[in-house]
Amino acid sequence: MTTRLPLLSAAALLAVSGLVTACGATSNDDTGSTGGSASYATDATFTIGLRDDPGAFDPYHSQLIFGEAYLAYDSLLNLAEDGEFVSGLAEEWTADADGATFTLRDDVTCSDGAPLTATDVAAAISFVSDPANQSPHYGVYTPTVPLTATGDDASRTVEVTVAQPFGFLLHTVGQLPIVCARGLADPELLKTESDGTGPFVLTDVVPGQSFTFTRRDDYAWGPDGVGADQPGMPKQVVLRIVTNESTRANLLLSGELNFSLITGRDWQRLDAEGLDKVVVPSSGAWLWFNQLDGRVTQDKDLRQALVQSLDFEELVAVSTGETGSASDGLITAEPKACPGDTVSGQLPGFDVAAAEELLDDAGWVAGADGVRAKDGVPLAIDLHFVPSITPDYQPAAELVAQKWEELGIQVELTSDTFTTMSQFMFETSDYDVYLGGFGFGLPHQAVPYLSGAVPPEGTNLSGLQNAEYEELVAQAQALTPPEACELWHQAEQALFRNLDLVPISNRPWPFYLRNAEARTSSTNFPVPTSIRVLG
Repeated sequence: MTTRLPLLSAAALLAVSGLVTACGATSNDDTGSTGGSASYATDATFTIGLRDDPGAFDPYHSQLIFGEAYLAYDSLLNLAEDGEFVSGLAEEWTADADGATFTLRDDVTCSDGAPLTATDVAAAISFVSDPANQSPHYGVYTPTVPLTATGDDASRTVEVTVAQPFGFLLHTVGQLPIVCARGLADPELLKTESDGTGPFVLTDVVPGQSFTFTRRDDYAWGPDGVGADQPGMPKQVVLRIVTNESTRANLLLSGELNFSLITGRDWQRLDAEGLDKVVVPSSGAWLWFNQLDGRVTQDKDLRQALVQSLDFEELVAVSTGETGSASDGLITAEPKACPGDTVSGQLPGFDVAAAEELLDDAGWVAGADGVRAKDGVPLAIDLHFVPSITPDYQPAAELVAQKWEELGIQVELTSDTFTTMSQFMFETSDYDVYLGGFGFGLPHQAVPYLSGAVPPEGTNLSGLQNAEYEELVAQAQALTPPEACELWHQAEQALFRNLDLVPISNRPWPFYLRNAEARTSSTNFPVPTSIRVLG
């Protein structure tokens, strides 16, 4: 059984594709734009191919509804491509590490015509912020510290205060999709309809097949005041569930889909046909070393030998299918709240001879069979990976295993499913090394997974006890960006220097467009008000 996490959902973390912060758009080399010379269609349909069935379209309960929610549910603020906040439901806002105040626009209505009130917004924030409600958005669009939200309908203000300093209120609460009062009171109705303020309304559901959304022609409060009157904005948006990636690629080529993620080798066909794409950066391969008592990887010298035996340039290429780049930190979602490279200069370089010397000095002596042992105990490591995340993880894990075996280490290579991975990472802690990236969108989201109590009582997945990291985190959490960013950077570097967690690669996630334009948010979904269908 998969444990329901009190913070980020296991699906969001492990799938990597569900990067966990919302923003206006990412900046890419391939933008999917025609440069302003396009001819737009009127009242057309924009069809998106989804690889997973999200089930009920309930933004506060479904573990697979993140970016999709913004079709029907607006947030207080929006994050522009340059990383600056622009208006959403709120026309004015102030924030520091102790709280935030949002002043709502006076013209916003819910899809049933009811005016949106400050009380409605405060109730939505309070619901998701209560861990007892088990919303997957808890810890994503809310702090993980106690929060109080109150609304004053007369002044249209929403006040949010936190019990201890938290520097990312605008990035979390400010971007929570707001469910209106009727839907919050009756979640059952959200299975077949929506109750939000977004540019589209859920009008049809075919379970297991599709969700259809229809444009609100009265919509006028999008990012920075964008409305539904934009040329090319579709009359309908259809989310079509197509689990097979090759089928999605075929549907893009035939024009039956306008937008879909293609991560496997089918991208070569799409590129050959000249389809536009937007590219979202994602974490590729990381090495997680289990440091709980009794685990051989608790020894830093051994971890250093393991890292030094690997040619990262080669591993970056293999772990990303030669499409990625070297990792520059734990956060890949663009635009970053704290941009910068936290990896360069923190890890030991590729040096097999030095790795062998470290093992020799530690008493791991190679026997006649080439396997190292100490006090009669062989040096053995189990290495886990999940190939369904990306097919490139298998050759990457095999390469790592090969290099470690050449050092004289017995390596048991284990291919896992999401279910078995969730069990050994989040419940039993029965592993030595895990190869795979996680989807953190903001620095604070990583903290519970890199410190604190270990499973099953907590989520410190590798049993880390890095005092320098914890001290820097405590200082950073008392500040807001950009003042907090240097401390967050130093905290990450403390992890990397100690080889607690070793990020190797970033990989691109390409979203292909056919006869359409769109910007893609870090939730891996088009920004609804950016969607255009070409004529």
